[in-house]
Amino acid sequence: MHFTLSATVAALALFAGSVAALPTKQNTYTPAANLDKLAKLMPKSNLPAPDGLQLKYVVLGVGTQNYTCLTDDENAAPGTTGAYAELYDIGTYLNDNAFARWTIPSISPLALSLAAMPARFTQNLQSLGYEHMIGHHFFSGAAPTFALDQLSSPYPETVLGKLAETDAPTSSCPGNNAEGAIKWLYLKDTKGLSRGGIDTVYRVETAGGNKPATCKGLKKTFEVKYSAQYWIFGPRT
Repeated sequence: MHFTLSATVAALALFAGSVAALPTKQNTYTPAANLDKLAKLMPKSNLPAPDGLQLKYVVLGVGTQNYTCLTDDENAAPGTTGAYAELYDIGTYLNDNAFARWTIPSISPLALSLAAMPARFTQNLQSLGYEHMIGHHFFSGAAPTFALDQLSSPYPETVLGKLAETDAPTSSCPGNNAEGAIKWLYLKDTKGLSRGGIDTVYRVETAGGNKPATCKGLKKTFEVKYSAQYWIFGPRT
């Protein structure tokens, strides 16, 4: 199914109502400890399979992909400087949801379409059971990092390297300005920089975030809004 911004925003009618703002700290929240049922529904791709690993978390990332145009050549392709996203627990609710298989592809497009409207975004998350923000995705130097820093300390954290990528499906949401969906990724800790039982992340179900082909008409630094699901694995316990 191809998602469009207008179709996604139409879904707002399902989530009307007045709700409180999202809390900024979730120390008392504990995600589901066993996601074995949900692991069977991981989106399919040609990325390497998580053989022998245990699914620990599934989170929705909502934020920006960050780019640069530091050259005077307007025909040059923008450079990439990383990303930043807030991470919301969706795995706990999806694990016991009979409609999870059909819900998973719709989560990222809807979140991206609502991200510019904080009140509506909050309504959507709370209506669907995804209101618990449990961490952040950012870059430590050139390394993608996932810190579940809204959970109880010591919180899980992993610093990763990209081992494989694949184009997003053609049916993916192209973003608010039709920029295209960023690639799906297979990320793994190859340097032993993880703690809390997580060391492998798959970026899937991406919406938006892609960079323009050239720097023509662009600022020296700029951001492109995106959303994605991060399926987070670690050794079996």
